[in-house]
Amino acid sequence: MSSLNSNSGVSKRKSVNNFGKKGWAVVLFTLLLYMFSGAVPDTINVTVTAFAEKFSWDSNAMLSYTGIGGFIGIPVALIFGLIIKKTNVKAPTVVLTAIFAVLWFLNGRVTTIAAYGIITILITAVSNTVNLVSTQQIMSNWFPRKKGIALGWATMGMPLAGVILVPLFQVMFGSGISAPFTLMAILTLVLAAIALTWFKSYPEEAGAYPDNEAISEEDQKKNMEAMASYKSPFTIKKLFATKQFWFIIIIFGLLFFTLVGTVSQIVPRLIATGMSSNQAVVMMSVTSALGIPASYLWGFIDQKCGTKKSLIYFCIVWIVAMAMSAIGVAIGNIPLSVISSILAASGLGGLGNLMPSMEIQVFGRYDFSAANSLIIPIVVGMRSFSLIAISSILSAAGANVTGGFRNVFILFTIIAIIVTVFAMAMDDKTIGKLD
Repeated sequence: MSSLNSNSGVSKRKSVNNFGKKGWAVVLFTLLLYMFSGAVPDTINVTVTAFAEKFSWDSNAMLSYTGIGGFIGIPVALIFGLIIKKTNVKAPTVVLTAIFAVLWFLNGRVTTIAAYGIITILITAVSNTVNLVSTQQIMSNWFPRKKGIALGWATMGMPLAGVILVPLFQVMFGSGISAPFTLMAILTLVLAAIALTWFKSYPEEAGAYPDNEAISEEDQKKNMEAMASYKSPFTIKKLFATKQFWFIIIIFGLLFFTLVGTVSQIVPRLIATGMSSNQAVVMMSVTSALGIPASYLWGFIDQKCGTKKSLIYFCIVWIVAMAMSAIGVAIGNIPLSVISSILAASGLGGLGNLMPSMEIQVFGRYDFSAANSLIIPIVVGMRSFSLIAISSILSAAGANVTGGFRNVFILFTIIAIIVTVFAMAMDDKTIGKLD
């Protein structure tokens, strides 16, 4: 395969943000995938309460369905990851987003706890797969060297879900509980149509080049042949024997465990701290808005300082965020809880950036799909324990909701400290095939 710095029609990159028109379009497309898939855990902040009040359901039991959905997402992510590994990312993404649209539509029309449980389990499984499989493979294919900064832009979609969709759901519930779900179904169906008619799995297919390098028709053909014929040596057996593989799983599985638990409970935690329901929703939107530039900031730090250093910095910030969350709710300190929520919102884009960036750093563009197809299902499994753990801890606390949330974030703080130690010890040397 031709080098990224080949003289055969390849121009020098002028800027880390110079993705070209086609590259920017892919970044925007991926941002929307992040936003719509991230809406599932984010909107839990208001949907659980809305359904519980309308049908008199147990909100803690409802949270557990999302956790179960995460476990169902393990085989779903594994299957689609293997399909992407064998074919390309386009067709599976079209299928996933189409299914996602149908599930959004059905989600707003459930009237029994059993139906709610089934749809919640399915939509959680699909959203996890879109959020962690489709998006990461797209960014690996298109931006193997500008991965940090490209992901910094694309992962803005995750905090945008909190900024736009959570308050939108809250307002639209006034028109009926199905209204926001119908809107999400329409928007996601449009995204599926875009994926089908416009999106290309590889930049070479679009007449572009990874990281927006110009490319001749001859090199386009060579690159596509190289990608199509490449057989990764990273089999399941070899991955299980690879130290970096397990470091990535432990670090990001535990970080996502705490992240999903945090962002899905921002509104209930702020209410437990002393805010009204409407104030808590507004504050979540504000904190999520502040998390948008943080997504780019983490991408910029990744691009400039390297993924390992960026990961360590992230872990340190995360320890502070989790500790502040525990203290804020324990003493009823609203300012402290708000600041911790801002840090949590900044973690959405940061973690969404750093995981695929670390995988690309270690395994490279060619071996990314082989590693990612196995890493993602395990990480999904680990993070799926989060809402089940929260539900159990809150149920154990009974009427003492404040004490329940305090215990949740004490646990999350301990986990963050453990993860930081692993991040410092990790070897991030590239072991996959290089261009």
